[in-house]
Amino acid sequence: MADPKITISEVRRAIDEADDILLKALAARFRATGCLKQLKRAEKKPVEDLERERQLKERWKERARSLGLKEELALLMLDFILTESKRVQREK
Repeated sequence: MADPKITISEVRRAIDEADDILLKALAARFRATGCLKQLKRAEKKPVEDLERERQLKERWKERARSLGLKEELALLMLDFILTESKRVQREK
């Protein structure tokens, strides 16, 4: 049962703050992706690194479990992020 002293507005404020954190983290990740793109091009490395993706998936699953999140949700988010990261890296 929810704490009767907490209001919907307070909970929504907490959600908005969490959303801001998520967006800032995504922005930071994609700035790093832009750097990675330049490094991979300079070193003539492929965009895809399946071993790295495997490691990331394992890390995300473990982290999700430790935070009490469903692994499926974490992997869904990671798959989206990886797809977008590859798209960014393939851009001219």
